[in-house]
Amino acid sequence: IVNSDGEILAVLPRTPAGEKWQQAVQEATSVMSDARAECGKDPTLVHRRGAYCTVVDGWSYGGGQPHPMKLVEKTVRAKRALQKLRQSPAVQKIAGFGDNCLKTHAPDLYVHYETTRNMIEEQFPELERVFTNSVFASTTFNLGPRTVTFGHRDHQNLPFGWCCVTALGNFDDTKGGHLILWDLNLVIRIPAGATYLIPSAILKHSNVDIARGETRMSITQYSAGGLFRWVACGMRSQAAYVREGNKMPSGEDRWHEGIALLRKWSGNPDKPIS
Repeated sequence: IVNSDGEILAVLPRTPAGEKWQQAVQEATSVMSDARAECGKDPTLVHRRGAYCTVVDGWSYGGGQPHPMKLVEKTVRAKRALQKLRQSPAVQKIAGFGDNCLKTHAPDLYVHYETTRNMIEEQFPELERVFTNSVFASTTFNLGPRTVTFGHRDHQNLPFGWCCVTALGNFDDTKGGHLILWDLNLVIRIPAGATYLIPSAILKHSNVDIARGETRMSITQYSAGGLFRWVACGMRSQAAYVREGNKMPSGEDRWHEGIALLRKWSGNPDKPIS
């Protein structure tokens, strides 16, 4: 998906070919189902994004945190579920593919993510990566069993950044589970095993429902916008930055700087970025 100036704003969907990938998808689906049973959360609990079970991992900044901090699940059962998810070779493979998609289609944006992550890790060495083969700071495991989201925007993510989502489960993707991008009037088929990347902070998105008896889950990788703001303010909060007499650039200037990190579509299928 490109804007009127040709910048690539989203990539959908990508699925590696071959039996090994399908095997990884099946294994990850099984691991996610086991994690849902392990974590002990109510799978029908209604939250801002929908009515399904989730666990989160990684680190973030915002929402009252004094500095970049680890996201912590409170219960022992949820922590055990996260450990199994992190250690799954199939889940690691999916995370790595999402990382590669970002690097391929938005290499300059990827460097921005990587530089920000490395600088924060240097300042806070106690922060552990969710996956060593992924540049994203955080991961939400949407464990289902029916991960069907309400229309929403992930307002705490980087506005010009991309959220990476891989769909899993057992559902008929010709009839349900489609991605809806409300602002663009698009409904897009997303099979299990497919990965897509969208600017989730600015595009309202949701999913088409699935049939009774079907399951849908997803792995969502992202980095909070606050992490980038922390680095931009000299490794401190915006409040501390301003108190010291510094002036923040305007939102419009920050937006144009971010958009400049996106690549343009060349119009040539054999050369998709320039």
